[in-house]
Amino acid sequence: MKILLVDDEPAIRRLVSSLVVDAGYEFAYAEDGLAALKAVECERPDLVIMDVMMPRMDGFASCAELRRRGCTVPIIFLSAKGDIVDKGVGFQAGGDDYLVKPFDPRELLMHIEAQLRRATMASSGPSTAAATETLRVGRLSLDAGQHIAMKDSTRLALTPKEFKILFALASNPGLVLSKEQLVEAAWGREFVGETTSITVFIKKLREKVEDDPSDPRAILTVWGIGYRLDPEAC
Repeated sequence: MKILLVDDEPAIRRLVSSLVVDAGYEFAYAEDGLAALKAVECERPDLVIMDVMMPRMDGFASCAELRRRGCTVPIIFLSAKGDIVDKGVGFQAGGDDYLVKPFDPRELLMHIEAQLRRATMASSGPSTAAATETLRVGRLSLDAGQHIAMKDSTRLALTPKEFKILFALASNPGLVLSKEQLVEAAWGREFVGETTSITVFIKKLREKVEDDPSDPRAILTVWGIGYRLDPEAC
């Protein structure tokens, strides 16, 4: 498997190169977000580690463009900022994980291995009847096999994790799911991030699912517990 690092700091390049090669992975490198667009096409990495603050094109913009072009490999952001707003921007751009600089190399390797495991499981195709299930809740129709979500006759442009969260809610209409349950649905049991990221995904889902995102009626917050999908309001 190949890891692509996108970072303009030589010290980070040396550190990550040594880390991933010692762990048995191939290593590729791009110096900024603009170069990353070509590197992903040429190198075909299995995972991208993306710095946020870079010249020419920052990591968030590069990630968003890669997702627009159909790139589905896991993207882990590296940033000196650790606040929830910055993390929220990263997840909205299509990132899968977020690590704050300075980081412990062993922790980065844990994040890499966890993301590659999930990507491998996702690409292996449906293995159970549930994986090919089609759910219909109110005006929503969700095809788990093809990751297609429809509202009436309109296809919803959901990211893979948005789809998984919505599918989990739709599988339990009217029931409250905790943030931990939604994290497990989207990332798996061994997710090493924070449940606060769910808030970002719920906001994006409401923008795509609700008739009026400023007054959500379908995806409801149950304060102190989690979220539920109201089948009567979908």
